[in-house]
This record gives sequence, structure tokens and C-alpha cells, in this order.
Amino acid sequence: MEEKSVVKAISEYQRTGNSALGSQLILHFEGLVFATCRSFYLDGQEHDDMLQEGRIGLFKALRDFEPSCGASFTSFAVRCIRCQCISAIKAAHRCKHRVLNQALSLDVTIYEDNERVSWLDTLVDDKLRTPMQELITYEDYERCRLLFEHIFTPYDYDVFLSRLYGESYEHIAQRVGRNVKSVDNALQRCRKRILRYVKTNDNLDATTMNHFFEVALKLHVCQESATSRAS
Repeated sequence: MEEKSVVKAISEYQRTGNSALGSQLILHFEGLVFATCRSFYLDGQEHDDMLQEGRIGLFKALRDFEPSCGASFTSFAVRCIRCQCISAIKAAHRCKHRVLNQALSLDVTIYEDNERVSWLDTLVDDKLRTPMQELITYEDYERCRLLFEHIFTPYDYDVFLSRLYGESYEHIAQRVGRNVKSVDNALQRCRKRILRYVKTNDNLDATTMNHFFEVALKLHVCQESATSRAS
């Protein structure tokens, strides 16, 4: 479609509001939307969401274009599409949207080898568990504790637990008198030894590990509370 034909069709659309003509024009400039939106990225969203913003920009261009401005419609449309994309990105980064954009679904699986265990599973109220389930949980913890003490060095196990308790690399390094790289190496060794053990044994699965983490954290909290009361 030549520029004169485009301008004529746009003028007709602006005058009549013909939805069929508007859809035809948007479809005609779909390639322009793709090309213009290619360099934009909307955090936490699919590329189709950015394309939708581009189409909104194109619609505004069709609505507001004036041939007397001296610019071609293509140039004007590109500017409108870019402005719409930039506005969408700025809106997505405002504080009121930050929590939603950075949130993680509780349905996401914790372990790659077990799609049935999600973060939501770790939020089960202890009061809903039966005594037998509680016993199994603590037995899993004890089995993991003995295993880790066997396959980890005392230093690696200390670092492993410290990270589990939420200590930063820097704080651990300062406490044990090592550098941050040494702490990271210890954690990598722990990870490799766990993976190596899992590959050759079938008595350590994601649920058992989850029980270990849960009980270890509970015991740590209790110990911290007791220490605080004693001091």
C-alpha cells in the first residue's frame, strides 16, 4: 500500500471509525510493530505482551496521525509504538508492581528430580500432621544428618548448615576465618557429594531432604531462642 493510499485509508478510518478498516490497517503494519518492539523487553512478561503494547501504540498512531504534520505515517507510527513500549516498561518497574513482577510461584518445584514437591508443600501446618508423619519427618532428618556427617568434612558440614540457617557468605567466612571463595568451594563440594550419593543410592530423595531442612531449621530456631533467653 503506497503512502498516499495509507493516508487516505487512515483519514477514512479517523472520520468513520470503521472497525474493519482499522483492523485492516493494523494488520498491514503488523511487521512494523514486530520490527519496532524487537529491541524492547518487558520484565517478567512474554514477548507477546510487548507486541500487544506495540499494537496499542499503532492504534494511537492511527487515531492521532495528521498528514499536515509533515512526517510520514511510518515515522509517526514508529515513534508512537516506541513511546508505548517505553511507558509499559516504566510502569512495570514502578514500586507498586515490583512485588508481582519479582514474585515466585509457590507451585514451582524445589528439586529438578522431583516435580511433585513444590515450595507450597513446605508450608503445611505441623498441626495437620499425624504423629506417624512427625516421626517419619524426624527419622528422615536423623538419617540425613548421619549421612552428611559421613560424606562431608566437618568444615564443609559447618558451612552447609550455616547457609541453610541463612548466613551470608561473608559472615560465614569471617566466623570460620576463611575467605568467601573457600566458603563457596565448600558448598560446591557438598552439592557434588550429595548428587554423587543420590546417583548411586535410592534412600535419599527430595522428600527426605526436605524433612532434613525443615527439622534442622526448627532446631536452629529453638537453639537461638534458648541462647537469647540465657543471655
